[in-house]
Amino acid sequence: AAAAAAAAAAGSSSSSSASSSSSIPVVLRSIGGLRTAFGGEMPTTLSQSSIGTAFNRLSRGGGGAGKKLAVCAVVTAATATATTIVSNVDYIRTWWQQKKDPEGGGIAERRQRNRLPLPLTGQNKKAAQLSKEVRALDQRGQVFKAKALLMANKDINFTNPDDIRLKNAVLQRADDAQAIMREISDDSSWVKSYDNNEEQFETLYRHRQGEAVHGIKMRAVFNSSVTNVLAVLREFDLTQTWNGNMKGAAQLGFPSPVSVQAYGAGFMPWGPFKTRDVLFNGYGADALDEHGCVTLVFQSTKKAMCALPPISKHCVRADFRRSGVVLEPLPPIPGAKTRVLASLVLNGDPKMAVPGWLASFGLKVFAPKVKRDTDELLAEMQEDMSSPYVMRKKQYPELYAMLDDRCEEYLSRTSRAFPMK
Repeated sequence: AAAAAAAAAAGSSSSSSASSSSSIPVVLRSIGGLRTAFGGEMPTTLSQSSIGTAFNRLSRGGGGAGKKLAVCAVVTAATATATTIVSNVDYIRTWWQQKKDPEGGGIAERRQRNRLPLPLTGQNKKAAQLSKEVRALDQRGQVFKAKALLMANKDINFTNPDDIRLKNAVLQRADDAQAIMREISDDSSWVKSYDNNEEQFETLYRHRQGEAVHGIKMRAVFNSSVTNVLAVLREFDLTQTWNGNMKGAAQLGFPSPVSVQAYGAGFMPWGPFKTRDVLFNGYGADALDEHGCVTLVFQSTKKAMCALPPISKHCVRADFRRSGVVLEPLPPIPGAKTRVLASLVLNGDPKMAVPGWLASFGLKVFAPKVKRDTDELLAEMQEDMSSPYVMRKKQYPELYAMLDDRCEEYLSRTSRAFPMK
């Protein structure tokens, strides 16, 4: 982006395009030079004064207008995450031609015509502060607090495209998490396929005639912590180490500390059908203060963040519609210091015709085994500090340690009745 902006800036200068062509690579090679221009660190906002400071420091060595314009373009591109950004090369060029009177000579008209942001004052300062606070909450998974903050400040309008995208994403994540919690709590359209009070485990099934999507719902109490169960779900690449039905599993990326993109390929137990795989995005919502739970939402995506495992070439791609998991920390009981009620709702299209009775029967047969295998895995995590899951948790204290503290604080101030009937 910096290279393109610099080239555009140099090309737009008729006075010294030839002299600037040799200086542009020098500018592009030195991000350190940009930091020096800003006095040691990049600015959090981009304003006329900060561009002016950088311009003067970087252009002391001489060079024509083309070089100076390239410098401005590179500075602009390098601070693309700034709260307020001057993104129009023509605006930069004209401004410097009239730098003695930056608000005169048609600048205001050009800014209005190109819809350029005003300097960071008044309303823009409030928007910048609000964006900073919302982003910090979103990075911790506290999307309900972020949504509440946005709703309480409806009078503040975002003009920065990044801030607008952040606002829309936060509102969507909060709505999706709320929808998952509602779906898990409402069993009116579901048929129970397995129920074992002694195991504290039940499964339900839903399929509407004529639809390709099959619904699976599970509820189970585990004598473990919220973060241990979360690790089993989030560290998806480790699933293959204990689940024999997984033929491939990978983590493809982490857009934020509370989000992940993952890939999984699962063996099909019925007849000669090809292995199904799925590519999905997932994120977590800390709703302990609002709803007494941590909610995970996941859904299929078509765009992978990196190359998929080789097995993907031999699979049929299934589709996860909006699905999720709700983890509710429970008070300790004798023999179980930490407990969690985990509720899963999975809405998926296996890309094959599956009779409802067969899917329900398969769920009844295979789900209890998955529950027992998960119990064994969680017990191992509590006893063996060298477990791959335990080691992985230590690598991400900003997520797991933080959430352990949140759950402990939540349980210390509230007592919940056992929610499974």
